Amino acid sequence: MLHSSINSVAAPLSLSHPASVPFSLPSPNFPITFRRCNRLSLSHSRARSCNAVASEFKAGQGMNGFHEVEMKVRDYELDQYGVVNNAIYASYCQHGRHELLERIGVSADAVARTGDSLALSELSLKFLAPLRSGDRFVLKVRVSNSSAARLLFEHVIFKIPNLEPIVEARGTVVWLDKNYRPVRIPADVHSKLAQFVRHEEEGS
Repeated sequence: MLHSSINSVAAPLSLSHPASVPFSLPSPNFPITFRRCNRLSLSHSRARSCNAVASEFKAGQGMNGFHEVEMKVRDYELDQYGVVNNAIYASYCQHGRHELLERIGVSADAVARTGDSLALSELSLKFLAPLRSGDRFVLKVRVSNSSAARLLFEHVIFKIPNLEPIVEARGTVVWLDKNYRPVRIPADVHSKLAQFVRHEEEGS
């Protein structure tokens, strides 16, 4: 089976030279059954002091459920073969990560205004089946693991309505300071992640 890996250092992914990658069968080691995440009121989350959080989001900790984002294929995302260009899936995954972080209470734009960055350092994509113009799909994303300066994300795309697996992806996001050097994820972000995971576990 072939995998496509796209790497970047503190910069957006380049979509100008996509490679053609054959589709393959789903990996038996990658989770493709999911439990929907419960909704979290971000306004309530922000109202609480981070000091009131009893425990921190620890290294090695991740989410059990997945955040879901429904999307539709647009004509300009197709390649010359009439299917979604391989590189476009990186943008789908980025959109899903940003949506999840906003649910947790972390805004990528707000982070950028402080001078820090959320940089994608690694992205691995496995293509299982194609999407075509007008297809509707659901992207499922979660924080699967963590370290002091990094968050690991799992993404899976399913075609709607039959939930046919389309893409599996894993990505690593690094917290960088204004000099683009890895630093520890801020304590308040850890607290928001810990609260989100607890809320998810309580609702399961």
